[in-house]
Amino acid sequence: MKAVARPPPPAALENYVLVIKADSEREAFYKLGYAHAYYRFFQMDVMRRVAEGRLAELLGPAALETDVYFRSRGLYISAAKTWEYIKANYPEYASLVEEYVRGVNDFLATNPPILEYLILGKKPEPWRPEDTFAINKLIAWSLSGGEDDLTLKALVDRAGPWVLEVALKREVNTPILPRRATFSPVMHMLGESNNWIISPNFTQSGAPILANDPHLSLSAPPIWIFQRVEAPGYTVMGVAFPGTPVVVIGTNGFVAWGFTNTGVDVIDYYYYVWNGTKYLYNGVWLEAGKREEVLKACDADGRCSQRTLVVLETVHGPVIEYNGERYAMRWLGNNVTLEALALYQMGKARNLTEFLNALKYFVVPSQNTVYADIHGVVAYFASGYFPIRDGGYLPFNGSRGEGEWRRLVWLPSVLNYVNPPYLATANNKVADANIYLQWRWADRYRHDRIMELITQKIVAKGKVSVDDIKEIQLDTVDISCRDVKALLRDYGGTSAKKLFDELNKWDCVMAADSVAAARYATFVYTLQKLAWGKYNVSLTFMPFEVTLEAIKRGYVDRGVVEEAAAEALKVDKPWGSLHTYDIEHVLGGVFPQLNYRPVAAPGSWFTVNVAPDFHVSHGPSVRFIVDFKEGVYMMLPGGPDGDPLSPLYDAMYMPWVRGEYVKVG
Repeated sequence: MKAVARPPPPAALENYVLVIKADSEREAFYKLGYAHAYYRFFQMDVMRRVAEGRLAELLGPAALETDVYFRSRGLYISAAKTWEYIKANYPEYASLVEEYVRGVNDFLATNPPILEYLILGKKPEPWRPEDTFAINKLIAWSLSGGEDDLTLKALVDRAGPWVLEVALKREVNTPILPRRATFSPVMHMLGESNNWIISPNFTQSGAPILANDPHLSLSAPPIWIFQRVEAPGYTVMGVAFPGTPVVVIGTNGFVAWGFTNTGVDVIDYYYYVWNGTKYLYNGVWLEAGKREEVLKACDADGRCSQRTLVVLETVHGPVIEYNGERYAMRWLGNNVTLEALALYQMGKARNLTEFLNALKYFVVPSQNTVYADIHGVVAYFASGYFPIRDGGYLPFNGSRGEGEWRRLVWLPSVLNYVNPPYLATANNKVADANIYLQWRWADRYRHDRIMELITQKIVAKGKVSVDDIKEIQLDTVDISCRDVKALLRDYGGTSAKKLFDELNKWDCVMAADSVAAARYATFVYTLQKLAWGKYNVSLTFMPFEVTLEAIKRGYVDRGVVEEAAAEALKVDKPWGSLHTYDIEHVLGGVFPQLNYRPVAAPGSWFTVNVAPDFHVSHGPSVRFIVDFKEGVYMMLPGGPDGDPLSPLYDAMYMPWVRGEYVKVG
């Protein structure tokens, strides 16, 4: 590719960290906007366009179905309403957002060449405050939206009610909180990753340790940018989504915080009796509202075609189609929500009380929030709000008035643990509770392995160090092998016995050079495929714990164990030859030179250093560790600069693969 001249960078990069120094918060937000645009504008543009249903205007007709999907769900509407609400009620924060936007647009006004637009024959459009909040909504959707209820219904229809019997209980899944959570009917009404905390009693430094490695899509450039902002009254470092100014996971020197997704169910679907565009609701025929959406798809020559999409609206929300049926969607994130304000105030907190006051503004997506501070306090809260209703895992009959949300509960008031000795979360069950929270908890293996390793290190050494935490984040032991060995022993035949004997000699380490690891992964994958593939659902839709239980109960033909074992024994290559990091640029399908190079990947679906599937494009999107005496450490799966011609484009990629860290504070 021909080199493209760029203006000098607007802010320093120190150890891959974007450093912003300013005399005021307004100046800091302006500089952030300019710097984000300089390093990542194309990425910002793609994300806002996905959320707003305008991607085909940039990438052409191939992106039109993505636009239909997001435009019909209306994320851009709630983003615009959120911005209007913030302007009216929080003008000081609104002015900071406006400074950020001004910084973005001042960069664009200099008309510097951006490689991706030259490739596409397009020009960037100005940034708006609504775009920043659209990105917020997109992230919230990716962690709390989706069609699980509809997929589960389709699976139950095809396979039978036994699916619910096995899937909903999840009794073997280890809860994060040791006590049962009770949601009271008179509670006050209010508007996949790893993290853990260790109290100072068990750390080598005598200060608390917080660790976080959120598992998100791996992309070139990375989904995060690591930044440090230094301004009077506002000094904070951590990761932010380009296009949004606030640190999401980070520390300000007084407090530190991290997130993993709880997955609690805040989205419901409703079906009705229809008569044209009228629907029956509680015995009354109502005319559905209509929203006309004009979508455009533009090619590289600037030729655009238009398509009009009519979206119906009911009392529960926009109507979508799934398998030819109409469903109204009610998602908590389609309301005005103030996560950006919450994160801004978290960055200013000096103690747990101030942090919790900020957390009250955080609505969706619900997060396993770990907290530590300079005073020695550690804490856990399930953040966000939860709608109280009867059920929620299958679509409701809206015509009969089923599934109405009676109230919202602020989750930290129920799901909390202040000053545990140590605590880990890995998208597993938050708590056993007296109400339905969700059913698709991640399998317990990552959580249990983290707790096992922390306990082992404390028993062996008495204290845990930062180096110990690094080892845990990079651990590739897959303890699901313990359950699989029992399965092979109890339900297999000749091939299963042979595989069982081999796995008994194996240390369960998913090393890239291990043939046993490759055979094990092939067995797990094939077992999932044989158990669920015939029902036309994603092989990752059902947790592995559910598969094992279904086989044990005989709901799934136990012959799949022998069949999967026979398939696994055919593998004679090491895991790394089958299992690679495949991290792509959004244009990488057409221009592969924009992608990071594929490399052998250790780990698996269930290791702490998670690496799901055979072509790995999901995993630790940042590794982040805070020890209030030893310092702050991090590593991103790529580089800080989104320009593919920059030497910093993939600067952190191989260090991340190798498990290295940089000290950033």
